[in-house]
Amino acid sequence: MNILKIIKELYTGKENLVAQATVFALVSIMAISFNEITSVFTGYTMYAVFAVPSDFEIILFSMMGIMIFIFFLGYSYKFIHDSYGNDKTELPSVSMNCFTTFIKVFPVMFVWGLYLGLMLFLGLIIFGTSRIELYVYSVFLLILLPFINMVFVKFAKDFKYSREIFNPLIIVKIMSKTFTKVLLFILQFILVGFLISLLGICIRFSVNGSRTVQIISILSIICIAAYLQQVLYFAYYKGLTEIIKKSEL
Repeated sequence: MNILKIIKELYTGKENLVAQATVFALVSIMAISFNEITSVFTGYTMYAVFAVPSDFEIILFSMMGIMIFIFFLGYSYKFIHDSYGNDKTELPSVSMNCFTTFIKVFPVMFVWGLYLGLMLFLGLIIFGTSRIELYVYSVFLLILLPFINMVFVKFAKDFKYSREIFNPLIIVKIMSKTFTKVLLFILQFILVGFLISLLGICIRFSVNGSRTVQIISILSIICIAAYLQQVLYFAYYKGLTEIIKKSEL
């Protein structure tokens, strides 16, 4: 599974380009909103693009960012659902039913979040906080995350609740059939994500000039970096979907 090939396919076709333009606009609004909120709650140790927001503006930024974030969760699973019946990599049209899709997926996310939280809690009880075993256990949980994501991907095929979807042992079944493929694909995902982050950092520290130039540059970096990360997540979900399909899970 080649993640760069999937990313290339995300820009193939007029429909994808129209969807990408909308995705860029929404991701930019979300990224700027969260940037301003983070700046406030970290005592402006992080760069704030605009003036100090009032309490009302903080609430507005928060609501706007969270709503768009929820929208993209639903949009991503709608993308996965459509990918099962389409060999091409096509982004779905942007519509309000993405919120409905999120509502369908939320119970599965909530239950598996509880499982993950319980495993983390048991790890803290068993290993404490200062032992090397805890770090090894944390790495184990990180390795599990893509396979938990695959449970969501599997559910998004038809959005039907079943005992299997909520059964923790489904992870064993998925890992037994897909471990090597998923591991190689995740390594690609991490590498591309690292390169995107590195590019953003290099551009950020090369910015000089007036306050206006700096604001425009920072806004551009925030928006483009957030957009590229979102595209990378689309490729991530598409790759996991293809692995699920080929493994006949």
